[in-house]
Amino acid sequence: MEFGIRYRPSYSLLGVKLAPNEQVLVEAGSMVSMSHDTQIDTHLNATGGLLKSIAVAIGRKVMGGETMFVNTFTAGPNGGQVMIAPSLNGDIIHFPLNGSLLIQASSFLAASPAITVKLKFGGLKTMLGGEGLFLLSATGAGDLFINAYGGIRELDLNGSFIVDTGHIVAFEDSLTFNVKKVGSWKSTLFSGEGLVCEFSGKGKLWIQTRNLSALVAWLRPMLPA
Repeated sequence: MEFGIRYRPSYSLLGVKLAPNEQVLVEAGSMVSMSHDTQIDTHLNATGGLLKSIAVAIGRKVMGGETMFVNTFTAGPNGGQVMIAPSLNGDIIHFPLNGSLLIQASSFLAASPAITVKLKFGGLKTMLGGEGLFLLSATGAGDLFINAYGGIRELDLNGSFIVDTGHIVAFEDSLTFNVKKVGSWKSTLFSGEGLVCEFSGKGKLWIQTRNLSALVAWLRPMLPA
């Protein structure tokens, strides 16, 4: 698989060049264009038996913010190309996965077929943090592409670090986190910052420069009643 990311960081577009009969998994609704002889297969965003797959796919939609379906693109005998873009304007980064990575809801964009993306129960702290009750755990070896609202910055942590919950994109599983107040209750309620995540340990963390919840709050007064 060869790839290129253009128009970063505001309107990123991922181009994937596939070898003959090579495949790529793509979040449903993200395809911009593809070669005429490339085949597309749509299936539930889960594995296992039919009833289990339906239940897990619904859970990923409701709790993880993903679509219930994922598309597998298969190149023809001469290879092929697929152009992919997320729903929101923002950046795309490539992660050469060899192990596991935790991703916020809706940040999964595409991956090699050898990578599995599953719901991961994050406990009450993730629900309180406003990022949903579940995180996504990507495991395996291959190419992983994640997207964000706004630009993406990679941070190397060794110790403690605090991030607003709405700006978290992904982090390595060597890091742990706790949800806490940004300061006093007065600051938490009236500063506009709300709750934050305090990460601890050594590993990489990716944050986004914009907060979708803040955009929704800004737009809400302008919407018709």
